[in-house]
Amino acid sequence: MQQLKDNGKRLEAIFARLWKDVKNYCLAVAFFLIYAAVVTFLFGTICPLAAMTGFPCPGCGSTRALFLILTGRFVEAFRYNPCIYLWILLAVYVGWQRYIRGRRAVGALPMAGGIATAMILIYLYRLAVEFPGSPPMVYRTDNVLAGLIPAYDELMRRLFSG
Repeated sequence: MQQLKDNGKRLEAIFARLWKDVKNYCLAVAFFLIYAAVVTFLFGTICPLAAMTGFPCPGCGSTRALFLILTGRFVEAFRYNPCIYLWILLAVYVGWQRYIRGRRAVGALPMAGGIATAMILIYLYRLAVEFPGSPPMVYRTDNVLAGLIPAYDELMRRLFSG
């Protein structure tokens, strides 16, 4: 009987921590979702770098990769952004520490920095070897700079046509 009470208290503490974070971050999440909807509607992409310059960013393909993982297409997800697996592992670690154990996720920030560094290195390699190629390593001709500076799109076409 005591074990049931203890488990109930643990579960209550987990939900309390989760609810506290939901309340603290709901406004930020709402603003992000509004931003994502508006920018995607206006520019066809959530990525500010791709919308402005036509170039993919180191994170391009992460959202699609996550959806591919959720639908069981793991190899295809890796092709879109291989670091998505590292981000998922970090999220599980942080979530486990924060919500289940009720502790701070020690080392999470340096781990995130390491993953971000890996993303940039992979991005630079893909720019050199694959760009322009298959998504997400494509040049978007419908970018803001091309609309503002007519010579920009022509320059990009010449640079990447071969």
